[in-house]
Amino acid sequence: MGHQRLGTLPQSRKWQRVVELISGGADVRDIASAVSAAAERSMSDAAKDPAVSSAFFLLTQVLLAARKEQFVSELRMLGLRVGEQPSLMEIVSAFTEAVDREVRANGGRTDFGEMVQLAAAESLNAVAGRELPTLFGVTTGDVKRALAGLATVKQFGLLSCDFFSRLTRRHLDYYLSRELPKHVGINKRFQTVREHNEFDKASETHCRETARIVKEFSGEWFSKHTYEGGITPEKARGFVHVAFDKIRRELRIRRNADG
Repeated sequence: MGHQRLGTLPQSRKWQRVVELISGGADVRDIASAVSAAAERSMSDAAKDPAVSSAFFLLTQVLLAARKEQFVSELRMLGLRVGEQPSLMEIVSAFTEAVDREVRANGGRTDFGEMVQLAAAESLNAVAGRELPTLFGVTTGDVKRALAGLATVKQFGLLSCDFFSRLTRRHLDYYLSRELPKHVGINKRFQTVREHNEFDKASETHCRETARIVKEFSGEWFSKHTYEGGITPEKARGFVHVAFDKIRRELRIRRNADG
């Protein structure tokens, strides 16, 4: 099974619009809107990638495992190969490896699958990491409490929003990064590294604002299905499709609002 890559966009009419906006000095929101229009079909197809539902399902299960007394044993039952006293980084690394094994067993790796793994690992590390103590040595018990604390309506909504914003950003940047380097330098759109970095930050903000649409929805979904029969891979797959649909519609709304 080979590595499957996402479709190419540079030859499409919509992609040429992206190039025109970048070279013409357009606002980052206009550029982001054009990129999302060019990548919309790809995003629709990417939502079907098994890595998304696998990663999202495993995210939910890690949080629920942290609520149980035998935390480490529960992690191992989920396929996370961790030691007796795992740190957050060890858990995140084991999480990534577990998703990778699942993906390889169900169709092989894709470019989008790699983005999913990175986005999920980054979100788990970033959001849980904010709940850890900073003054003294962090124990496995601290990590357990931090992860368990994310298994609430509000906190899971924040984690899910972070995950989908990172994934949206990576997906759009997959295409945008092919073009941006051509516009850096003297007498070009980005004459300094600072200007390029400012554009990146604005693009990240755009994706985070877009992904907010799934925050409340995901928190309510997590709570409902946790207490009504539990979260299954099938339920996670259904959630992912709805979440991507919401994000695509939000991107479309933003494009229309921007004219």
